[in-house]
Amino acid sequence: MANLSLRSRCPKFIKSALVLLSATLLSSLAPLTAVADSVASSTPLLDGIYLYGQQAVAAQPGSVYMVFEVTGNRAVGGFYMPSSSFDCFSGNISATGLDLMVVDSYEQTSHPYSLPADSTFTAGPAAEFNIEGFTPISTLSDVDQNVLKTCQTVQADMI
Repeated sequence: MANLSLRSRCPKFIKSALVLLSATLLSSLAPLTAVADSVASSTPLLDGIYLYGQQAVAAQPGSVYMVFEVTGNRAVGGFYMPSSSFDCFSGNISATGLDLMVVDSYEQTSHPYSLPADSTFTAGPAAEFNIEGFTPISTLSDVDQNVLKTCQTVQADMI
């Protein structure tokens, strides 16, 4: 069996260079790890207003839509179906999902509801945030804006 140790095959200055190179590479990974940790712990969406639907096209009868505003890791918004009532919600957003309290519009009772999601972080400030069963929609209608405004008022009254 052959002896594969560095001692017998590499001169001393090469071993020193390898140790220095290894230390340099390891220290250069530390900032990348810190960035990955901060991205994973922060909210996956920038502050703003978002619309998601079970259909990629807005206002489809029988489809559920959710419109919400993100501030930090908090979301306030509503679930609705076109030409139907809507339920307001508020809660937290993380890279793995939304943990919401939904207020039933008829009974005025709150119920916990979680939606799984995943984030794909890309170069730049934005992340792709995929909510299970929903597709992002880029344009808000008057209905979306009215649902959001009403739900923001409802949540402000509850505080």
